[in-house]
Amino acid sequence: MRRFALALGLLALSLLIGPPVWAQEAVGHVERQKGAASRVAAAGANDLAQGSQVFIGDEIRTGPDARLLIRFDDESALTLGENARLSIDEFVYVKNGGSRQALAIAQGVFRFATGQIGKLRPSDIAFTTPVAAVGIRGTVFLGGELTVGMPPGQPHYGFQVSEGAIEVISPVGSVVLDEPGEGTFLPLTRVAAPTPVRQWTEAEAAEAEAALAF
Repeated sequence: MRRFALALGLLALSLLIGPPVWAQEAVGHVERQKGAASRVAAAGANDLAQGSQVFIGDEIRTGPDARLLIRFDDESALTLGENARLSIDEFVYVKNGGSRQALAIAQGVFRFATGQIGKLRPSDIAFTTPVAAVGIRGTVFLGGELTVGMPPGQPHYGFQVSEGAIEVISPVGSVVLDEPGEGTFLPLTRVAAPTPVRQWTEAEAAEAEAALAF
């Protein structure tokens, strides 16, 4: 009887404190890193290093002058520049269907290359940013807060595709980028439609690439 009561007590305690850390589901790892980065989860924060695993529910953060490349289990890859924040909201990879990948960029410059989920069914990827959602069509693209591309002093966000196609969708309009080098911009300070699609200038492309270069 005493053992039964003890077992019940341990069960109740486990329900109160939640699942143990080892029960988290790893969905990828750090393939390359420069500078400081961390993962923040319900259990606390941990520094990242090359080879570190990342998990569903993590918020990934990079520090000043940092770079981070995360390789997910479906071979998709996300590169983050300095002072970036990313939430891994969902990741399920099933080779015969039922996969799902949901990523949310809160801050910073990034590059995303789709993997097997994007090849099997791009609509299974949900990708959001502070200014727009991105409809994936199997692709490589970048985006983030930039200084070149709109009038000086106007904080803005840019997207550029280098392979495949994406649709940039704001609450008041959308555009499709489907030629390598095409891009669009949106202001950060208000809701607006993406600017007309055009090839980015050399200066615009160079700023984004420099923000992601290791």
